[in-house]
Amino acid sequence: MVEYATITAALAMLASSLHGIVGGALPLSDRKAGPQVASIARSQHVSGAQARAAYAKASYRKPALRYLYAVSWVSSASNLSACEAAKLLGPDPTAAAAQALRASPKTLVLLGKAHITVSQAASAIGRGTTDGCA
Repeated sequence: MVEYATITAALAMLASSLHGIVGGALPLSDRKAGPQVASIARSQHVSGAQARAAYAKASYRKPALRYLYAVSWVSSASNLSACEAAKLLGPDPTAAAAQALRASPKTLVLLGKAHITVSQAASAIGRGTTDGCA
C-alpha cells in the first residue's frame, strides 16, 4: 500500500507541474527550468539549491529531460521514508512512470511538443526518483 501511495503522489506532483507551471509546455531552456525546479522544491519543503543541483547533475542534454529528472528527484527527496519503502516494496519507477505517462493524453501531447519519447521521459523520471531517495 505504501508504494502505491508514493508512486501516486509522485506522479500527481509531476502531472501538476507539467500542466500548471509553464502553461502546458515542458521548459525547453535552462533559464526557464532552473527557477521552476527550485519553486517546486520549495513547495515540497525541499531545498531549492539542492533541487537546482539535481537539475544540473542530470545526465541529459535536453532541458526538458533534466526538468523531469529534477522534479522526480524532488518528489522522492520530499518524503524519504515513503521513498525507501517504495524502493523495497514497489514496482520499478521507470516502468511505473511509463505506464502513467501513456495513460495521460495531455502528458503525451506535452512530450510530443518537446520532442521527447515516453521511453526517454520514463527513464528520466525513474532515475530522478531513484536518485532522490539516496
